[in-house]
Amino acid sequence: MMVKVSEDWLCRARKAKRMALIAHVSPDGDTVGATLALRLAFLSLGKAVDVVCDGDVPRSMQFLPGFDAFLKPDQAQGPYDTAIAVDVSDRSLLGKSEAVFDSAQVRMVIDHHATNPAYGDVNFIRGGESACCLLAYEVILALGVPMDVPMGTCLMTGLSTDTGHFQYPCTTEAALACAAHLRGLGVDISYITRMMYRTQPMERVKITRIAYDRMRFVLGGQVGVIELTRQDFEETGCTFGQADGLVNRALEVEGVRMAVLASERDEGIKMSLRAVEPDTVNDIAQRFGGGGHAQAAGCTIHAPLDEAVRMVLAAMEEKL
Repeated sequence: MMVKVSEDWLCRARKAKRMALIAHVSPDGDTVGATLALRLAFLSLGKAVDVVCDGDVPRSMQFLPGFDAFLKPDQAQGPYDTAIAVDVSDRSLLGKSEAVFDSAQVRMVIDHHATNPAYGDVNFIRGGESACCLLAYEVILALGVPMDVPMGTCLMTGLSTDTGHFQYPCTTEAALACAAHLRGLGVDISYITRMMYRTQPMERVKITRIAYDRMRFVLGGQVGVIELTRQDFEETGCTFGQADGLVNRALEVEGVRMAVLASERDEGIKMSLRAVEPDTVNDIAQRFGGGGHAQAAGCTIHAPLDEAVRMVLAAMEEKL
C-alpha cells in the first residue's frame, strides 16, 4: 500500500514559522532538488526558511533556483522551531548538520529510502519510491501551493538523477506522471539534460580518466572495482560529488553484476555500491552501517583503502 503524506506531517509543516531544510552530506540531485523545491514552497507560504548542507552543491546543479542559498551547518541562523531532513536515509548522513536538526523543537523527515529508521518526531517515508522529489512534489500540492517552473525545475532534476534519467527499474508510473505534469508547466527538460549530463567540468574528465585506468574486475568478472585516493581528488580538483556516478561505468561492462567505487575521504572510505537486478547491494551497505536502495546504496568504512575494499568484496563474494 502506498504511503501518503499524513495530516500530522502537513499540520506540523503548516505550523512552522522558522524552518531549516537539511540535505544529506555529499549532496546529489535528489536531495538538492527536493530541498530547494520545498524551500520555494514554504517561502510562498510566508515561512522563514534556511537550507543547510554539510557539503557543497555540485557544479552541475548550480543552475537550480536558490542553489546559492545553502548554508553550511556553522552558518545556520537558528534557533529553528522546525527542521526537516530531506532525502536523508540515516541521521549520520546529516553530518555536522545533525546539531541543527537536533536543536529544533520539531524534527521531521521526508525520504524514500526503505532503510530509513524513521528518526524524526514525525516522518513521511515511502521506501523504494523513485525519488524523494516525488514525495516533495506530493507535499507541495497537499499544502495547496501552486506548482511553478522554478519548483518544477528542482523537482525534475531530482527525478532525473535518481531514476537514471528515467531509465532505472525504480522509474514508476507515478514518477513519469509527475514528470509529465512538470513538463506541461514549462519545465525545460532539455536544459536540465544539458546542464546535468552534457556538460563535463575538466576536473571530472581528469578523474574519469583515472577511474578507467584503475578499473578492475574480480570474482570471475562479476564485480567491477574502482579505487580513488585522496591524492586523486587533490590533484584533479574533482569534488566527491562529481565522482560519485563513476561507479556506473564499471557496472555497464558486460557480465558485471555488482560494482563498487571506493573513495578515500577524511571521514573514511566512502563506498558507492551498485548492482544489476536481481542482485542487491543495500543489504551489503547496511552491514557496514550504510543503506540505500536495492541496486544503489552506500556506506562509509573506517579502515585503510585496501582493507575497506577487501571487506566489501568479501561481502559481495558471499552473495554471488
